[in-house]
Amino acid sequence: MQYKIVKETKPTLKNFGRYKAVAVHRQTIETEQVCQEIQDNCSLKKSDVVAVLAELSEVIRRHLQQGDKVRLKDLGMLKLEIESEKVDSPTAFDVHKHIRNFRIHFLPESRKGHQELYEDIRLERAK
Repeated sequence: MQYKIVKETKPTLKNFGRYKAVAVHRQTIETEQVCQEIQDNCSLKKSDVVAVLAELSEVIRRHLQQGDKVRLKDLGMLKLEIESEKVDSPTAFDVHKHIRNFRIHFLPESRKGHQELYEDIRLERAK
């Protein structure tokens, strides 16, 4: 995985003006490539993989929108979180005014505090 060093540019953050490492993403792997790689590694045909991934996307989306957490074995857990403004009291909160956005939170699978996703990552500074 490649990284680069960048300066924090948001004046509201306590680390404004300091430097940090950020990931450099080389490419985006699309569904087509994922399906091809799965077909190459098992007995399923690409059309079967496409169908399963399409249905998986629908099931995950539906459960996340209902407020469920979705755990995928050996991968991790997905859940939606709400970004909202802070207010002085619960009665001052207006759902239409104070909820800014939603974001998805991914928690990698963990076994006894060990997360395989982070194993064997080799860091290299991007040129």
